[in-house]
Amino acid sequence: MATTTRLMTVEDLERDGAPEGRWELINGELVEMAPASDDHGAYGAAIIVYVGSYVVGQKLGRIYNSETGFVVSGDSPMVRMPDVAVVRYDHLPEDRDRGRLVRAAPDFAVEVISPSDRPGAVLAKVMMWLDAGVRLVWLVDPELRTVTAFAPNAPPRSHTIDHTLDGGDVLPGFTLPVRDIFSV
Repeated sequence: MATTTRLMTVEDLERDGAPEGRWELINGELVEMAPASDDHGAYGAAIIVYVGSYVVGQKLGRIYNSETGFVVSGDSPMVRMPDVAVVRYDHLPEDRDRGRLVRAAPDFAVEVISPSDRPGAVLAKVMMWLDAGVRLVWLVDPELRTVTAFAPNAPPRSHTIDHTLDGGDVLPGFTLPVRDIFSV
């Protein structure tokens, strides 16, 4: 991943845009995101289909793909892009500008580990999502074929191919066999 040297704000990014490609704004720097691998893209898309069908069918909220930027508050506002995200309707500001970045933390976020990801950076991103107010994060590991569920104030729960995930209180009643994610 390449980085630029000019510091930017969220407002700069919205006004001026980013160079060609996929970028996140982290601590004032644009950080280019590597393209998704075959497995990364397929597993993220499968989760969008399964979770998205449920969210739309239950009229719970909006589902977002990996191209959507979320403004995350912290020491320095950042723009991050989870592989999959859901924001429940009861958490979406009614007066939001739909042509701009999402200015609400997702209720649910999914990160699929890429071959180029460093383990420490992946866990830091999961913790960043939880600190931002995300209520459920799934970390998908294509190599181990596991999904680890993270929630605030709870120990991580690792799910293998024979387990079934649930949406907790974020996606009440939703279940997904881990096997279904990895069978695409």
